[in-house]
Amino acid sequence: MPKTILITGPESSGKSTLAQYLSKAFNFDCINEYAREYLESAGHIYTQDDILSIAKGHFLLINQLPETSFFILDTYLLNLKIWSNYKYGYCHPWINEQLQKFKPAITFLLKPNIPWVEDPLRESPFERQIIFKIYEKELTELKWPYYIIDAQLIERNSQAEHILKEFLDLKLK
Repeated sequence: MPKTILITGPESSGKSTLAQYLSKAFNFDCINEYAREYLESAGHIYTQDDILSIAKGHFLLINQLPETSFFILDTYLLNLKIWSNYKYGYCHPWINEQLQKFKPAITFLLKPNIPWVEDPLRESPFERQIIFKIYEKELTELKWPYYIIDAQLIERNSQAEHILKEFLDLKLK
């Protein structure tokens, strides 16, 4: 498993923007949100079965990466678990099993305190704070090291960059 820097959080919280920024700032490869790629190619409509297909596709992408480098992950299986439970009241056991085996080097949980941006793949503009609390609970239960990114828009980049720089300085010593 590669050394991963996970960007996670509710819809429209700036995940992809931050992932791209950190990728450029630190010259790390970025694995884009696989669910978006899947749904854009499949036509935006999905079922509970698609969530497992998305999870397996994302899992395969990540497990093909070399273990020697850091990578930025623009979401991962945690997003799918939370969304599946929230939308359908159920998450496939395979997703839960893989999450138990996975541990990112560091996780950035993005607070949804920025304006909602309309997008055909987004569904829940009014539940973002509720979903954010679910992320906090899940990350705590998984015992993954995480930082909440709660600055406004452009300052988010600086906030996360500062934390990641300190983290990497400690890791490289």
